[in-house]
Amino acid sequence: MIKVDIADAISGKVDIPRVTALKAVDVILEEMTNSLVNGNRIEIRGFGVFEKVTRKRSVARDIQKGTTIEVPASNTIRYKPGSEIVIASKK
Repeated sequence: MIKVDIADAISGKVDIPRVTALKAVDVILEEMTNSLVNGNRIEIRGFGVFEKVTRKRSVARDIQKGTTIEVPASNTIRYKPGSEIVIASKK
């Protein structure tokens, strides 16, 4: 499913124009992005939790050259699914 599919589903269920639904999806995604960039946690009950986490710096090996490489710390997004999604996926 892509962004346009989500907008189509919204426009069909709420009876609004597709363009309006697409703008609504854009606004939601933009606000979620801004919130995560600012380090805030996003919790959508029944769906899941998104949060920004920092990966520790680590050391990796280049097998071909036989050397070690330092991997710097980096930020990433962690998603933990809500209980309704976990239960639905087990059916």
